[in-house]
Amino acid sequence: MANQTIRLQRWYMLCLVSFVAPVGIQTVLLPWLVVVEMERSGAILGLVQFCLQLPAILLVLLGGLLADRLDRAKILMVSHGIGALPPLVLAYGILTAALDLPWVIAYALAMGALTAFAQPARDGMLNQIAQNELQRAVTITMGLTFGGQVVGFLLGGTAEAIGPAILLLAQALIMLMGVGFAMKLLPLGEAQRKALMAQKESGSGAAILEGIKWVATASGMLPILLLVFMMSLLYGGAYMVLVPVVAKEAYGAGATEIAQCFMAFVGGTILITTLLVKIGGLKHPLRAFPLALIGGGFCLILAASATTFEFYLASLVLWGMCGAIAMSMSRTLLQQAAPEAFRSRVLAIFSLANLGGMPVGGLILGFSSVSLGAQKSLWVVALTMFIVVLIFQISRSLWRPSADASTEVV
Repeated sequence: MANQTIRLQRWYMLCLVSFVAPVGIQTVLLPWLVVVEMERSGAILGLVQFCLQLPAILLVLLGGLLADRLDRAKILMVSHGIGALPPLVLAYGILTAALDLPWVIAYALAMGALTAFAQPARDGMLNQIAQNELQRAVTITMGLTFGGQVVGFLLGGTAEAIGPAILLLAQALIMLMGVGFAMKLLPLGEAQRKALMAQKESGSGAAILEGIKWVATASGMLPILLLVFMMSLLYGGAYMVLVPVVAKEAYGAGATEIAQCFMAFVGGTILITTLLVKIGGLKHPLRAFPLALIGGGFCLILAASATTFEFYLASLVLWGMCGAIAMSMSRTLLQQAAPEAFRSRVLAIFSLANLGGMPVGGLILGFSSVSLGAQKSLWVVALTMFIVVLIFQISRSLWRPSADASTEVV
Protein backbone atom coordinates (compact mmCIF):
# COMPACT_ATOMS: atom_id res chain seq x y z
CA MET A 1 0.00 0.00 0.00
CA ALA A 2 2.82 2.41 0.90
CA ASN A 3 4.62 1.70 -2.38
CA GLN A 4 1.43 2.31 -4.35
CA THR A 5 0.93 5.63 -2.55
CA ILE A 6 4.47 6.73 -3.41
CA ARG A 7 3.95 5.77 -7.06
CA LEU A 8 0.68 7.67 -7.21
CA GLN A 9 2.35 10.72 -5.68
CA ARG A 10 5.05 10.62 -8.35
CA TRP A 11 2.56 10.31 -11.21
CA TYR A 12 0.51 13.12 -9.67
CA MET A 13 3.54 15.42 -9.58
CA LEU A 14 4.48 14.57 -13.17
CA CYS A 15 0.91 15.23 -14.29
CA LEU A 16 1.01 18.57 -12.48
CA VAL A 17 4.30 19.62 -14.11
CA SER A 18 3.06 18.60 -17.57
CA PHE A 19 0.23 21.13 -17.20
CA VAL A 20 2.03 24.02 -15.50
CA ALA A 21 5.09 23.96 -17.78
CA PRO A 22 2.95 24.85 -20.84
CA VAL A 23 1.29 27.52 -18.69
CA GLY A 24 4.77 28.90 -18.01
CA ILE A 25 5.44 29.11 -21.74
CA GLN A 26 2.21 30.98 -22.33
CA THR A 27 2.89 33.32 -19.39
CA VAL A 28 5.91 34.67 -21.25
CA LEU A 29 4.70 34.18 -24.80
CA LEU A 30 1.38 36.02 -24.54
CA PRO A 31 2.80 39.31 -23.15
CA TRP A 32 5.65 39.12 -25.67
CA LEU A 33 3.28 38.56 -28.59
CA VAL A 34 1.00 41.42 -27.51
CA VAL A 35 3.39 44.06 -26.15
CA VAL A 36 6.56 43.41 -28.18
CA GLU A 37 5.70 41.54 -31.38
CA MET A 38 2.29 43.15 -32.04
CA GLU A 39 3.28 46.44 -30.31
CA ARG A 40 0.00 46.78 -28.42
CA SER A 41 -0.48 48.73 -25.17
CA GLY A 42 -0.74 47.54 -21.60
CA ALA A 43 -4.51 48.03 -21.84
CA ILE A 44 -4.67 45.47 -24.68
CA LEU A 45 -2.53 43.07 -22.68
CA GLY A 46 -4.97 43.53 -19.81
CA LEU A 47 -7.81 42.59 -22.20
CA VAL A 48 -5.99 39.42 -23.28
CA GLN A 49 -5.32 38.45 -19.66
CA PHE A 50 -8.99 39.14 -18.89
CA CYS A 51 -9.97 36.67 -21.63
CA LEU A 52 -7.53 34.12 -20.21
CA GLN A 53 -9.03 34.28 -16.72
CA LEU A 54 -12.72 34.90 -17.48
CA PRO A 55 -13.63 31.31 -18.52
CA ALA A 56 -12.01 30.00 -15.35
CA ILE A 57 -14.25 32.26 -13.28
CA LEU A 58 -17.41 31.29 -15.14
CA LEU A 59 -16.72 27.55 -15.27
CA VAL A 60 -14.65 26.66 -12.21
CA LEU A 61 -17.65 25.82 -10.00
CA LEU A 62 -18.94 23.49 -12.71
CA GLY A 63 -15.45 22.05 -12.93
CA GLY A 64 -15.49 21.45 -9.19
CA LEU A 65 -18.85 19.70 -9.39
CA LEU A 66 -17.65 17.41 -12.18
CA ALA A 67 -14.48 16.66 -10.22
CA ASP A 68 -16.64 15.48 -7.31
CA ARG A 69 -19.02 13.48 -9.51
CA LEU A 70 -16.64 11.99 -12.10
CA ASP A 71 -13.27 10.28 -11.94
CA ARG A 72 -10.75 13.09 -11.50
CA ALA A 73 -8.01 11.21 -13.35
CA LYS A 74 -10.24 10.88 -16.41
CA ILE A 75 -11.01 14.60 -16.30
CA LEU A 76 -7.27 15.30 -16.32
CA MET A 77 -6.76 12.92 -19.25
CA VAL A 78 -9.36 14.76 -21.32
CA SER A 79 -8.12 18.19 -20.24
CA HIS A 80 -4.56 17.43 -21.26
CA GLY A 81 -5.65 15.95 -24.58
CA ILE A 82 -7.80 18.94 -25.51
CA GLY A 83 -5.17 21.30 -24.06
CA ALA A 84 -2.83 20.49 -26.93
CA LEU A 85 -5.23 21.98 -29.51
CA PRO A 86 -5.15 25.76 -28.73
CA PRO A 87 -1.34 26.07 -29.05
CA LEU A 88 -1.44 24.08 -32.28
CA VAL A 89 -4.08 26.41 -33.73
CA LEU A 90 -2.15 29.50 -32.64
CA ALA A 91 1.04 28.06 -34.16
CA TYR A 92 -0.84 27.58 -37.42
CA GLY A 93 -1.90 31.24 -37.35
CA ILE A 94 1.72 32.31 -36.89
CA LEU A 95 3.09 30.03 -39.61
CA THR A 96 0.48 31.26 -42.12
CA ALA A 97 1.14 34.92 -41.21
CA ALA A 98 -2.52 35.28 -40.19
CA LEU A 99 -1.84 36.05 -36.54
CA ASP A 100 -3.82 38.98 -35.15
CA LEU A 101 -5.43 39.93 -31.86
CA PRO A 102 -8.55 37.72 -32.36
CA TRP A 103 -6.31 34.64 -32.64
CA VAL A 104 -4.63 35.48 -29.33
CA ILE A 105 -7.96 36.16 -27.63
CA ALA A 106 -9.42 32.86 -28.88
CA TYR A 107 -6.37 31.03 -27.55
CA ALA A 108 -6.73 32.75 -24.17
CA LEU A 109 -10.41 31.87 -23.88
CA ALA A 110 -9.76 28.21 -24.73
CA MET A 111 -6.90 27.77 -22.25
CA GLY A 112 -8.85 29.55 -19.53
CA ALA A 113 -11.76 27.15 -20.00
CA LEU A 114 -9.48 24.10 -19.75
CA THR A 115 -7.95 25.38 -16.52
CA ALA A 116 -11.44 25.60 -14.99
CA PHE A 117 -11.83 21.82 -15.32
CA ALA A 118 -8.25 20.62 -14.79
CA GLN A 119 -7.48 22.55 -11.61
CA PRO A 120 -10.41 21.38 -9.41
CA ALA A 121 -9.76 17.78 -10.45
CA ARG A 122 -6.09 18.10 -9.57
CA ASP A 123 -6.75 19.93 -6.30
CA GLY A 124 -9.35 17.35 -5.28
CA MET A 125 -6.77 14.58 -5.60
CA LEU A 126 -4.19 16.23 -3.38
CA ASN A 127 -5.80 15.32 -0.07
CA GLN A 128 -6.07 11.69 -1.23
CA ILE A 129 -2.34 11.33 -1.85
CA ALA A 130 -1.13 13.55 1.00
CA GLN A 131 -1.92 11.01 3.76
CA ASN A 132 -1.21 12.73 7.11
CA GLU A 133 1.17 15.40 5.80
CA LEU A 134 -1.22 17.80 4.13
CA GLN A 135 0.66 21.08 4.59
CA ARG A 136 3.86 19.43 3.34
CA ALA A 137 2.03 18.05 0.30
CA VAL A 138 0.47 21.43 -0.42
CA THR A 139 3.85 23.13 -0.15
CA ILE A 140 5.61 20.57 -2.36
CA THR A 141 2.83 20.82 -4.93
CA MET A 142 3.10 24.59 -4.98
CA GLY A 143 6.87 24.34 -5.34
CA LEU A 144 6.54 21.97 -8.28
CA THR A 145 3.90 24.24 -9.78
CA PHE A 146 6.32 27.12 -9.85
CA GLY A 147 9.23 24.86 -10.74
CA GLY A 148 7.35 23.59 -13.77
CA GLN A 149 6.54 27.16 -14.69
CA VAL A 150 10.25 28.04 -14.54
CA VAL A 151 10.87 25.41 -17.22
CA GLY A 152 8.14 27.09 -19.25
CA PHE A 153 9.64 30.54 -18.61
CA LEU A 154 13.04 29.36 -19.83
CA LEU A 155 11.46 28.00 -22.98
CA GLY A 156 9.31 31.12 -23.43
CA GLY A 157 12.41 33.30 -23.19
CA THR A 158 13.69 31.75 -26.41
CA ALA A 159 10.76 33.07 -28.47
CA GLU A 160 12.92 35.59 -30.34
CA ALA A 161 15.65 33.00 -30.97
CA ILE A 162 13.69 29.96 -32.17
CA GLY A 163 10.34 31.52 -33.02
CA PRO A 164 6.97 31.38 -31.24
CA ALA A 165 5.54 28.64 -33.47
CA ILE A 166 8.18 26.15 -32.32
CA LEU A 167 7.42 27.03 -28.71
CA LEU A 168 3.72 26.45 -29.22
CA LEU A 169 4.42 23.03 -30.74
CA ALA A 170 6.55 22.18 -27.69
CA GLN A 171 3.73 23.37 -25.44
CA ALA A 172 1.29 21.02 -27.18
CA LEU A 173 3.70 18.08 -26.89
CA ILE A 174 4.24 18.57 -23.14
CA MET A 175 0.48 18.82 -22.62
CA LEU A 176 -0.03 15.53 -24.47
CA MET A 177 2.51 13.82 -22.21
CA GLY A 178 0.19 14.61 -19.33
CA VAL A 179 -2.44 12.26 -20.77
CA GLY A 180 -0.19 9.30 -20.02
CA PHE A 181 0.63 10.56 -16.53
CA ALA A 182 -3.07 11.04 -15.74
CA MET A 183 -3.81 7.46 -16.80
CA LYS A 184 -1.56 6.27 -13.95
CA LEU A 185 -3.80 8.08 -11.45
CA LEU A 186 -6.94 6.05 -12.21
CA PRO A 187 -6.70 4.03 -8.92
CA LEU A 188 -7.48 7.23 -7.01
CA GLY A 189 -11.00 7.09 -8.38
CA GLU A 190 -11.93 4.18 -6.08
CA ALA A 191 -11.76 6.26 -2.87
CA GLN A 192 -13.72 8.98 -4.59
CA ARG A 193 -16.46 6.54 -5.63
CA LYS A 194 -16.79 5.27 -2.05
CA ALA A 195 -17.27 8.84 -0.81
CA LEU A 196 -19.96 9.41 -3.44
CA MET A 197 -21.81 6.23 -2.47
CA ALA A 198 -21.96 7.43 1.13
CA GLN A 199 -23.91 10.56 0.28
CA LYS A 200 -27.27 11.24 -1.29
CA GLU A 201 -26.81 12.54 -4.83
CA SER A 202 -28.41 15.91 -5.51
CA GLY A 203 -28.96 17.90 -8.68
CA SER A 204 -26.10 19.86 -10.23
CA GLY A 205 -27.34 23.26 -9.12
CA ALA A 206 -28.06 22.06 -5.59
CA ALA A 207 -24.69 20.31 -5.43
CA ILE A 208 -22.82 23.49 -6.32
CA LEU A 209 -24.86 25.37 -3.72
CA GLU A 210 -23.84 22.78 -1.12
CA GLY A 211 -20.21 23.76 -1.57
CA ILE A 212 -21.05 27.47 -1.43
CA LYS A 213 -23.18 26.93 1.68
CA TRP A 214 -20.36 25.11 3.44
CA VAL A 215 -17.93 27.94 2.74
CA ALA A 216 -20.47 30.54 3.91
CA THR A 217 -21.28 28.69 7.13
CA ALA A 218 -17.89 27.20 8.03
CA SER A 219 -16.58 29.55 10.66
CA GLY A 220 -13.71 31.70 9.41
CA MET A 221 -13.64 30.56 5.80
CA LEU A 222 -15.44 33.49 4.15
CA PRO A 223 -13.03 36.23 5.37
CA ILE A 224 -10.07 34.13 4.21
CA LEU A 225 -11.60 33.69 0.76
CA LEU A 226 -12.28 37.41 0.51
CA LEU A 227 -8.64 38.10 1.32
CA VAL A 228 -7.61 35.54 -1.32
CA PHE A 229 -9.82 37.37 -3.83
CA MET A 230 -8.16 40.70 -3.07
CA MET A 231 -4.76 39.05 -3.46
CA SER A 232 -5.91 37.88 -6.89
CA LEU A 233 -7.31 41.29 -7.83
CA LEU A 234 -4.26 43.32 -6.81
CA TYR A 235 -1.25 41.04 -6.91
CA GLY A 236 -2.55 38.72 -9.62
CA GLY A 237 -3.35 41.65 -11.89
CA ALA A 238 0.05 43.21 -11.20
CA TYR A 239 1.83 39.94 -11.94
CA MET A 240 0.05 39.36 -15.24
CA VAL A 241 0.09 42.94 -16.56
CA LEU A 242 2.30 45.39 -14.67
CA VAL A 243 5.38 43.18 -14.35
CA PRO A 244 5.93 42.76 -18.13
CA VAL A 245 4.77 46.32 -18.94
CA VAL A 246 7.23 47.87 -16.47
CA ALA A 247 9.97 45.68 -17.94
CA LYS A 248 9.13 46.86 -21.46
CA GLU A 249 8.59 50.56 -20.67
CA ALA A 250 11.35 51.14 -18.13
CA TYR A 251 14.03 48.76 -19.35
CA GLY A 252 13.22 48.04 -23.02
CA ALA A 253 12.64 44.34 -22.31
CA GLY A 254 12.19 41.68 -24.97
CA ALA A 255 11.17 38.03 -24.58
CA THR A 256 14.34 37.12 -22.66
CA GLU A 257 13.96 39.94 -20.13
CA ILE A 258 10.23 39.30 -19.65
CA ALA A 259 11.04 35.64 -18.97
CA GLN A 260 13.67 36.74 -16.45
CA CYS A 261 11.06 38.80 -14.60
CA PHE A 262 8.75 35.84 -14.17
CA MET A 263 11.67 33.56 -13.28
CA ALA A 264 12.78 36.02 -10.61
CA PHE A 265 9.34 35.90 -8.97
CA VAL A 266 9.13 32.13 -9.21
CA GLY A 267 12.71 31.76 -7.99
CA GLY A 268 11.66 33.48 -4.78
CA THR A 269 8.67 31.17 -4.41
CA ILE A 270 10.80 28.06 -4.90
CA LEU A 271 13.34 29.26 -2.34
CA ILE A 272 10.72 29.78 0.37
CA THR A 273 8.80 26.64 -0.62
CA THR A 274 11.96 24.57 -0.16
CA LEU A 275 12.46 26.14 3.25
CA LEU A 276 8.85 25.47 4.27
CA VAL A 277 9.20 21.81 3.31
CA LYS A 278 12.48 21.53 5.25
CA ILE A 279 11.07 23.03 8.46
CA GLY A 280 7.76 21.18 8.17
CA GLY A 281 5.53 24.20 7.47
CA LEU A 282 4.39 27.04 9.68
CA LYS A 283 2.51 26.55 12.93
CA HIS A 284 0.07 29.43 12.45
CA PRO A 285 -1.01 29.78 8.79
CA LEU A 286 -3.57 32.46 9.63
CA ARG A 287 -0.88 34.69 11.09
CA ALA A 288 1.51 34.17 8.20
CA PHE A 289 -1.03 34.79 5.42
CA PRO A 290 -1.77 38.53 6.01
CA LEU A 291 1.82 39.26 7.07
CA ALA A 292 3.04 37.84 3.77
CA LEU A 293 0.63 40.09 1.88
CA ILE A 294 2.01 43.14 3.71
CA GLY A 295 5.55 42.06 2.87
CA GLY A 296 4.53 41.67 -0.77
CA GLY A 297 3.34 45.27 -0.83
CA PHE A 298 6.71 46.54 0.34
CA CYS A 299 8.38 44.45 -2.37
CA LEU A 300 6.22 46.14 -5.03
CA ILE A 301 7.24 49.54 -3.69
CA LEU A 302 10.87 48.45 -4.10
CA ALA A 303 10.10 47.30 -7.65
CA ALA A 304 8.45 50.63 -8.48
CA SER A 305 11.50 52.47 -7.11
CA ALA A 306 14.07 50.37 -8.98
CA THR A 307 16.65 52.31 -10.95
CA THR A 308 18.20 49.34 -12.75
CA PHE A 309 16.82 46.14 -14.25
CA GLU A 310 18.86 44.07 -11.79
CA PHE A 311 17.30 45.94 -8.85
CA TYR A 312 13.88 45.33 -10.40
CA LEU A 313 14.57 41.59 -10.67
CA ALA A 314 15.77 41.46 -7.05
CA SER A 315 12.51 43.10 -5.93
CA LEU A 316 10.53 40.46 -7.82
CA VAL A 317 12.51 37.70 -6.09
CA LEU A 318 11.49 39.12 -2.71
CA TRP A 319 7.90 39.48 -3.89
CA GLY A 320 7.89 35.81 -4.90
CA MET A 321 9.14 34.82 -1.45
CA CYS A 322 6.22 36.62 0.18
CA GLY A 323 3.82 35.21 -2.42
CA ALA A 324 4.90 31.64 -1.67
CA ILE A 325 3.96 32.02 1.98
CA ALA A 326 0.63 33.67 1.20
CA MET A 327 -0.40 31.08 -1.39
CA SER A 328 0.75 28.08 0.64
CA MET A 329 -0.95 29.19 3.85
CA SER A 330 -4.28 30.12 2.22
CA ARG A 331 -4.45 26.82 0.33
CA THR A 332 -3.51 24.85 3.44
CA LEU A 333 -6.35 26.42 5.42
CA LEU A 334 -8.93 25.34 2.83
CA GLN A 335 -7.45 21.87 2.26
CA GLN A 336 -7.50 21.18 5.99
CA ALA A 337 -11.10 22.20 6.43
CA ALA A 338 -12.81 20.91 3.25
CA PRO A 339 -14.71 17.59 3.70
CA GLU A 340 -14.04 14.78 1.20
CA ALA A 341 -17.67 14.52 0.09
CA PHE A 342 -17.47 17.83 -1.77
CA ARG A 343 -13.80 18.76 -1.46
CA SER A 344 -13.40 19.62 -5.16
CA ARG A 345 -16.39 21.95 -5.03
CA VAL A 346 -15.00 23.77 -2.00
CA LEU A 347 -11.55 23.99 -3.56
CA ALA A 348 -13.16 25.18 -6.79
CA ILE A 349 -14.61 28.08 -4.78
CA PHE A 350 -11.09 28.73 -3.52
CA SER A 351 -9.89 28.67 -7.14
CA LEU A 352 -12.70 31.06 -8.04
CA ALA A 353 -11.49 33.47 -5.36
CA ASN A 354 -7.86 32.91 -6.33
CA LEU A 355 -8.51 33.55 -10.03
CA GLY A 356 -11.58 35.74 -9.85
CA GLY A 357 -9.83 39.02 -9.28
CA MET A 358 -7.19 38.62 -12.00
CA PRO A 359 -9.31 39.53 -15.04
CA VAL A 360 -10.73 42.67 -13.42
CA GLY A 361 -7.39 43.50 -11.83
CA GLY A 362 -5.62 43.01 -15.13
CA LEU A 363 -8.05 45.31 -16.96
CA ILE A 364 -7.92 48.00 -14.28
CA LEU A 365 -4.15 47.91 -13.99
CA GLY A 366 -3.76 47.78 -17.77
CA PHE A 367 -5.61 51.07 -18.11
CA SER A 368 -3.83 52.39 -15.02
CA SER A 369 -0.49 51.70 -16.70
CA VAL A 370 -1.60 53.91 -19.59
CA SER A 371 -2.97 56.78 -17.47
CA LEU A 372 -0.65 56.76 -14.43
CA GLY A 373 2.28 54.76 -15.73
CA ALA A 374 3.12 51.18 -14.83
CA GLN A 375 5.57 52.03 -12.03
CA LYS A 376 3.15 54.38 -10.26
CA SER A 377 0.48 51.70 -10.59
CA LEU A 378 2.68 49.38 -8.51
CA TRP A 379 2.52 51.96 -5.70
CA VAL A 380 -1.28 52.01 -5.97
CA VAL A 381 -1.43 48.21 -5.72
CA ALA A 382 0.81 48.12 -2.64
CA LEU A 383 -1.00 50.86 -0.74
CA THR A 384 -4.40 49.34 -1.53
CA MET A 385 -3.27 45.95 -0.19
CA PHE A 386 -2.11 47.58 3.05
CA ILE A 387 -5.62 48.96 3.54
CA VAL A 388 -7.23 45.60 2.72
CA VAL A 389 -5.09 43.70 5.24
CA LEU A 390 -5.79 46.32 7.90
CA ILE A 391 -9.53 45.86 7.39
CA PHE A 392 -9.10 42.07 7.53
CA GLN A 393 -7.20 42.25 10.81
CA ILE A 394 -9.78 44.56 12.39
CA SER A 395 -12.67 42.36 11.24
CA ARG A 396 -11.11 39.21 12.76
CA SER A 397 -12.58 40.17 16.12
CA LEU A 398 -16.04 39.62 14.58
CA TRP A 399 -15.54 35.95 13.80
CA ARG A 400 -14.12 32.93 15.59
CA PRO A 401 -13.46 29.64 13.73
CA SER A 402 -14.89 26.62 15.47
CA ALA A 403 -12.59 24.12 17.14
CA ASP A 404 -13.35 21.39 14.57
CA ALA A 405 -12.67 23.54 11.51
CA SER A 406 -9.03 22.42 11.47
CA THR A 407 -7.83 25.94 10.79
CA GLU A 408 -4.96 27.37 12.78
CA VAL A 409 -6.22 30.60 14.34
CA VAL A 410 -4.84 32.96 16.91
